Amino acid sequence: MIKLKRNMSNFDRLVRFIVVLLLISILYVGEFKGLIAFIIIVVSAMFLFASVTAFCPFYKSTNLSTYDSEDYL
Repeated sequence: MIKLKRNMSNFDRLVRFIVVLLLISILYVGEFKGLIAFIIIVVSAMFLFASVTAFCPFYKSTNLSTYDSEDYL
């Protein structure tokens, strides 16, 4: 089993969730089809995963972390 150690702050998670909402609303309202729509869906899914789990694979691969144990947001 893969252990997902938290590496994102709550602010970072909130920003990613807002981006997901914006991307999905752009997809819903706009006339995007084909490859562009697929890319929007994939990016939204990745951001939603990171937002929900507080784990960012990109941060893990670059040894970054925005998580602070005193994060109150």
